Formats: sequence, C-alpha cells, structure tokens
Amino acid sequence: MDLLPVRSEADKRAFYRFAFRVYRDDPNWVPPLWPQRKEYLDKKAAFFSYGEGDFWLAREGKDVIGTIGTAVNRSRNRDMGWKTGTFGFFEVLPDRYDAARAMWDFACEWSRGKGLDELQGPYSFSADADPGFLVEGHRTLPSIMMGHNPAYYPEFAERYGFEKLFEGLAYRIDLERYGFDVGNAPQILHRIAARARQRHGAAVVRSPQMKDWAVEVDKLHAVYNKSLAVLPEFAPIELAEFRAQAMGLKDVMDPGLVFIAEVDGKTAGFALGLPVLTEALKYANGLQYPWDYVRFALAQKKIKGVSFKILAIDPQYWGFGLDAAMFLEMGKAVIRKGYTWIDASLTNELNPQTNKLAERLGAYVYRRYREYRIKL
Repeated sequence: MDLLPVRSEADKRAFYRFAFRVYRDDPNWVPPLWPQRKEYLDKKAAFFSYGEGDFWLAREGKDVIGTIGTAVNRSRNRDMGWKTGTFGFFEVLPDRYDAARAMWDFACEWSRGKGLDELQGPYSFSADADPGFLVEGHRTLPSIMMGHNPAYYPEFAERYGFEKLFEGLAYRIDLERYGFDVGNAPQILHRIAARARQRHGAAVVRSPQMKDWAVEVDKLHAVYNKSLAVLPEFAPIELAEFRAQAMGLKDVMDPGLVFIAEVDGKTAGFALGLPVLTEALKYANGLQYPWDYVRFALAQKKIKGVSFKILAIDPQYWGFGLDAAMFLEMGKAVIRKGYTWIDASLTNELNPQTNKLAERLGAYVYRRYREYRIKL
C-alpha cells in the first residue's frame, strides 16, 4: 500500500469518485458536490487563504482503498493557542482498518513534521465544515452542510486511539406535532416574544436586503463570532471563509427564511433557514454533468424540510427574547411555504441557548456527531 499525493486531474477524479464506492449500498448518502470538492482539490477554496492542506490517495497497486486530507488551520490555532493538525475528507472500505491506520499514521507524522502536537478531526478543512464522524442517526438523510459516514468510522477512530473532543447535535421538529400552526407552539415562546416587543420597543425582526447582501454578510459575521465565543474551544471563523460560505448559499437560499434582529438599529442576531437541499441533491450525482442540474431542479420542487442552520445572538442581547421572536417568525414562514419538518443543526452539545430552545420546542436529536483528538 502506498499513500500518494493528489496532483493530476485524474488523481482528483479518483479522490472524488472513491466515495461512490464506499457508499454504493447506503441509501442515505448524498454525494458531495463536484464543483465544491474540485475547488478544494485545486486549493482555491477560502480555507487556503488562512490555512494549508494536502490530499492523499491510499493505493494498493492501481486500486484506491482510501482517501484523506491533512491540514493546518492557522487561524484556529492562533485564536485557540493550539498547535494542532487536522484530518478530513476521510474515506476507507469497511474491511480495511489497516488502511485507516496507515492514513492516520501518516496524518500524525505529517502534523509532527509541521511542529504540531495534536491531530483533530474530521473537518473538511475548516472547523465548521462537516465536523465530526456521525455516531448516531445513520438511517436518516443528512441535512445541508452536514456529513455522513459509515458506522465503522468512529469504531476505527476509537480503535486507533482517538478520544472525544466534543459532540454536535442535530435536532428535528415535525410540524405535524403542532397541527401546522405556529400558534400551537409552546406558549412560553409566545410570551417571551411578546415581552421582547413590550420591553424593547426598538427591537425589530426583518428580512435581509439582498441588494446589499455583501454589507449584510459582514454585519452577520461579527454577530456570529460573538454569539459562539462563549463556547469552549470555539475559534472565530475568518471573514473570508464566512463570505465564501454566504456567497455559496446566496443562489439557493430563500430570503423569506432569513431573519435579522436589530435593537436600536444595531444588528443583534440572526436566524438562517435553508431548504433541505440534500433531499434533492441525493438524485443529482454530485452535479458532475450538465444534466445533473436538471435532475436537481426537478427534485427541488419536492423538498419537504427546512434546515434551521444558525440562530446567533450577540451575548449582550441575551435575555431580550430575540431567539423566541425569530423562531416564531421562522415557523410562520416555513408553514406558509408548505414545509413539513425542520432540521436544527448543528449545535454544540454545550451550547446553552440553542439546546434550551430545542427542549422548549419538544425537538429531538436525530443525528449526533463526534469530533476527535489524539496527542502526538
């Protein structure tokens, strides 16, 4: 077995296509988008403006038996005071723990060569891109911006010696539970939202100005980092990365599912909802060819879920009731547009605001991810 760098266009295709072999019998796998994966393999993604990384093929003769990426997130290391390498884009066949071990051995050695003292993952490659191995919920379809993997990946990782860093939770809310009427949501939410309007008369919840999208994104970036700064081991997302993700979503987002909270004219929080595009992308073959876009467009018309991706509030406005107000507005919009369920993902297991809100709504965890670390 050899571990070889991805260099040629043929290597890049082999790296991408290998996952189709791993998941050929998994009805819940959604192929990653080829244009986005190609951007990473070409090292043109926003991550490479603040980090470095390489991609590797594990080969046995001409046969690919595994893939892995190794990276250094310099921004995260700087903010956290860490000397950490990361691995991602990890795929391996079920009977090849030896290949997994060899790839992780290599990733550890690669990281040591960079003067690092720990390996974390999986991430692809930024900390909020497909974080963690799925450890619960394999029989469900992943939502947008959420990874999927065979059940043996975390088993392999723990066998190798990786330990839990922390877990991410994906919640599900079935709108049938409320009779498709937001008025049936827990009354405490309505009371909190009403109190917010009474006590903070200058607080408003509005939709984004799409003609000024770039300006809006920069405002939301600041709120996002402030809102999550209270979490352990959170590193601020770089503006370039945030802008790249926002621009990538602009063409598929529905402005009617985005809400911005302002207090005295200042951006205090925002909520982002996106159609669960994976329900359609499942049939789109990773958008490798022109006709795949046609299949994707047709399947989009049958999407039933909305993913509540972000609920971010500047800590100085915690307790104002903005979270309840934005969620109720989101609920009204989702029901009005004919969706039947809501995904809320991912949230850190230690996130006090989001987990508390989920409990109030009677949401349940339907997918759980575990991020790992190992000392070098």
